[in-house]
Amino acid sequence: MKISSIGSQPNFQAVNQKYLKKAEKSYKWFGNVNSEWYDSILYDAVLWKGISIQDAVDTMMAVKKYVNEGSMAAFDHVLNRIKQG
Repeated sequence: MKISSIGSQPNFQAVNQKYLKKAEKSYKWFGNVNSEWYDSILYDAVLWKGISIQDAVDTMMAVKKYVNEGSMAAFDHVLNRIKQG
């Protein structure tokens, strides 16, 4: 699992590159992050423990710029669910 440090961003420290690239690709194709992406990061962090909760939160915060306004409720729901573990 490749993780990069983001020193200039006060809100997050580590971003999972796999999920960041998937979000960028989704945004490029659909203009938004798709529901499959949300399911994938949620399950990977909460159920399978493939990434840490903190890395998932940091990745969500980095991806927020790709989420359109109409999807912010879904984004917030997934983010809160990840934070609950």
